[in-house]
Amino acid sequence: MENGANALPDLLVTRPRRVGTLLLTGAPGWLTDRLAASLAERPPAGLTRVRCLVHPSHAVDADGYRRATGLDVEIVRGDLGDAGALRVAVEGVDSIVHAAGIIHVRRFGDYYDVNTEGTRRLAQLASQSGVSRFVYISTNAAGGRSTSAERLITEDDPPMTLNHYSRSKWLGEEALRALSTSMERVVLRPSMFYGPPVPPRHVEVFRRVMHGRMPLVGGGKQARSATHIDHLVQATRLALVHPEAPGRTYYVADREVYTTRGIVEGMARALGVEPRWIPLPGAVASLAFVADTQLSRLGVYWQTLHLVGESNWHVGLAVDRAERELGYSPLYGLDHGMHAAVAWCRERALL
Repeated sequence: MENGANALPDLLVTRPRRVGTLLLTGAPGWLTDRLAASLAERPPAGLTRVRCLVHPSHAVDADGYRRATGLDVEIVRGDLGDAGALRVAVEGVDSIVHAAGIIHVRRFGDYYDVNTEGTRRLAQLASQSGVSRFVYISTNAAGGRSTSAERLITEDDPPMTLNHYSRSKWLGEEALRALSTSMERVVLRPSMFYGPPVPPRHVEVFRRVMHGRMPLVGGGKQARSATHIDHLVQATRLALVHPEAPGRTYYVADREVYTTRGIVEGMARALGVEPRWIPLPGAVASLAFVADTQLSRLGVYWQTLHLVGESNWHVGLAVDRAERELGYSPLYGLDHGMHAAVAWCRERALL
């Protein structure tokens, strides 16, 4: 984490909850790796041990994860469909950060198998095992889109699930809320995030900004929230320890709301290039959304069509509740995070 304790306001929480043994799902991963590094650098109140649920397809072991993050962990291998592995993973655990999920799929049913039923299964077993707090990393997509660039989406707005991914994550939230249990539950809805470590799909976007042309739908004026990865780490740590967090849902994003064009221009500045565009009318996105909706009814998923269909939405998020109730304090802006991401990629010869 950068800027030391200033980036970790959970250290300043009055009467913080003690974390105890913590389970992280979705490790290794963009959020979990950065979170693990922060836990190694400055452990939150009462952290005694960290266990990671690692998908069988990942080759990482405890020694490799320790070298990558600096955090000493115990590894349990399994996925969200493996009830036996989940029982082992939650045994003796006090706190869970559930970040595992699926974004892009081959068939739409996978969204519900992983994001909905996997979350339900993990939460039920966690409750039965005596876990005291469960932090679910959902998505801002559960709230859908706004009617204008000026109107920011808040947690009090009704959910607007516009595709299978968003609906599967929202149903995961609902499964968590529906549990009859004393287990404390907190839902975080992060926007798209950026900064190091950089996942392969974002490396590809950087390469396209460097060497290709980026589609620009409707002039790129759509409101888009994004968050530096350290802001999401900060919110996650607060959700683990803050006494006011249980039962609440929080949007997590930078304080400033950007535009689609502005985000690409931020990437280009960090790369030291001028962005080049493929101008497209807003109607293209509307047509793509209709086509994507029709294909989804047939169980067909086409990633490019899906992304274009969302490209003319306004998705600006208000973070007032997290600031007011948790002490969430986003410190960084787009240029800071994009320059750090590009430097991370270049250090590893990815760009």
